[in-house]
Amino acid sequence: MCILVVCEPNSTPSKSDLHAGACANPHGFGFAIHAGDKIISERSMSAKKSIKRFMELREQYPNGYAMWHARYATHGVKNEQNCHPFQVGDDEGTYLAHNGVLDVAIPHGDRRSDTRVFAEDTLPKLGGVNALDDDTIWLMISKWASGNKIAILTTSTTAKYPMYLVNENLGTWDNEGIWWSNQSHKRTVYAKPVVLTTYNEYDMSKWADVAEVLDDSELQELCPYCMETVSLNDNPYYCPTCTLCFDCSDVVHNCMCYTPSTSKWTTRKDYDLFAY
Repeated sequence: MCILVVCEPNSTPSKSDLHAGACANPHGFGFAIHAGDKIISERSMSAKKSIKRFMELREQYPNGYAMWHARYATHGVKNEQNCHPFQVGDDEGTYLAHNGVLDVAIPHGDRRSDTRVFAEDTLPKLGGVNALDDDTIWLMISKWASGNKIAILTTSTTAKYPMYLVNENLGTWDNEGIWWSNQSHKRTVYAKPVVLTTYNEYDMSKWADVAEVLDDSELQELCPYCMETVSLNDNPYYCPTCTLCFDCSDVVHNCMCYTPSTSKWTTRKDYDLFAY
């Protein structure tokens, strides 16, 4: 899944929206803030710490672009090193964050995420952030990363812009000058009351015993597109009713967010349509 948030100068997302995005994408957090002649970037496995630091530093440096990211891991181990954003190659003034799954070659045994490989290896080989000013390369990356969104902040004096947003049209700008790569921060997630073995019907008094309820409950959400209830326990990737991907909003048959050959698609009979 992941959620990528880009802020225009003098714009800051609400703390509640960042917390909601973190709850839906819980595998690591990070941000980058354009502070004139430098990029301030931090990463953390703690959503509370990351959001607190981002809000504090954004208040100090409100005049440049900024981005915040919450990860839902698809490639690479779940650790701080694989949290976004990533420095682009050896360029300490350029940082990149991404939402989606990139088709990059990851060597066997490499514990890096696909985005980290793209930032550390692929983009530097193309010429780094300055390559994005070449219309041909920009179009090539946009098409290659179809279904993905990539944001880059830079202090490079030779780059045309301080911020680049690949496939911007796949996200949404709100009225506050904040761009959201998807709407996972608005998804309603709740615990469904369950039938306990000693009762014939829902015993709502058992909600007082939080541990007991959560141990046996089913985590559900409302699809942001068709508003049908979806079980997150079985399928956190797309809505089985409208078949739209939670990440890129495309029909799941066409989206490039997940690889059909991986076990998470092929081990459940609901995904038999991908056995081709």
